[in-house]
Amino acid sequence: MTPKELATHKAVAKRLIGVPLFKTIKRGKLPKPLHKMGGSRVQATELIEVSDSHRVVFLWRDGELRTDSAFLAYLFCVLGDGGLSPLFEMHFHPSHKRVHAKLPCNTDLNFASRLLPGAPELALSGRDDLDPRVDEDRGSLIERFCAACGIAMGKEGGLWN
Repeated sequence: MTPKELATHKAVAKRLIGVPLFKTIKRGKLPKPLHKMGGSRVQATELIEVSDSHRVVFLWRDGELRTDSAFLAYLFCVLGDGGLSPLFEMHFHPSHKRVHAKLPCNTDLNFASRLLPGAPELALSGRDDLDPRVDEDRGSLIERFCAACGIAMGKEGGLWN
């Protein structure tokens, strides 16, 4: 995918209407390529429609310690056959690298050539003390992800209710 194609996807009007609801998820319940994620420590949202052709999903992994937890967010575009193609992936691992992102840019391999610790070019770096186990902190990470992907949050006018 070229930078111009990614910019076209980012420019599409996208909106996350409500506060994402997380629930424990079993392996195989999420679409490919996330179908192997799940288990008693993983909480995930449903696949959320943010435009006619774009979907997001958010996950977090619980841990006994903050450093054992993680937050993951994905933006997909819907393909003609109904499949999903990853456009943007954001991870937050308190134990290492903090926020980092992957983009399928200038490569035929999905995400293989991009690993952006802190993702400074996307202004994703910020507070390092966030805890994926805390609702408020997950909300901050969701806001960061949506800003990077050009996704408006809430109903028209910016309200969640």
